[in-house]
Amino acid sequence: MIITVASTKGGPGKTTLSLCLADHWRRAGRAVEVLDVDPNRNLSQWLKGAKSTIPCTVVDEDDVIDAAAAAEERSEIVVIDVAGALARGLVYAIGVASAVLIPARPDQKDAIEAARTYQHVTTAERQAQRFKSNASIPAAAVLMQVNKRTQAAGFARDQLAAFKVPLLTTEIPLRAAYQNYSFFGMPLDDAAVRSDFAELAEAVEAMTNG
Repeated sequence: MIITVASTKGGPGKTTLSLCLADHWRRAGRAVEVLDVDPNRNLSQWLKGAKSTIPCTVVDEDDVIDAAAAAEERSEIVVIDVAGALARGLVYAIGVASAVLIPARPDQKDAIEAARTYQHVTTAERQAQRFKSNASIPAAAVLMQVNKRTQAAGFARDQLAAFKVPLLTTEIPLRAAYQNYSFFGMPLDDAAVRSDFAELAEAVEAMTNG
């Protein structure tokens, strides 16, 4: 299973989503590894700083397809963190995915870019269907940094629905643990974060399995 975490916009939470999902599956005893396709290498740096045992491979955008195929042979789950600025890398990572997650904060710009990213998914799916009529790339947006005290998340849900972007019902709330983890270790050391991602991982696997 290859999970691609993608957005055409910087800063919606791609690396946090990639890291926490991978760490959840590692703690559950699954064989998981990550591919860091972002030139900033935030994911690989944070894993190294946290002394995580999750295997992480730094990959150039033109090598995504081969690297993903090799990783899938080694591991049960592969998570790809790809920068939106990499046009080819984004397309390649979507094309090899079993499912695509599109993180978006409750923000109008994030919702717009989520819709643009979803267009890349539907394009890749149509291309795949030229060779296999029932080819499918499940994809959904994931709302990140949700503050239940504000109405912004509701606005974002409405906008994503208007753009016809599928949205997972599981959302990641705004927590200090996510902001602090680059300084103090892995986010899933926090019990509330573990609960957030146990629920999200279940939704992702259900989406991948149809």
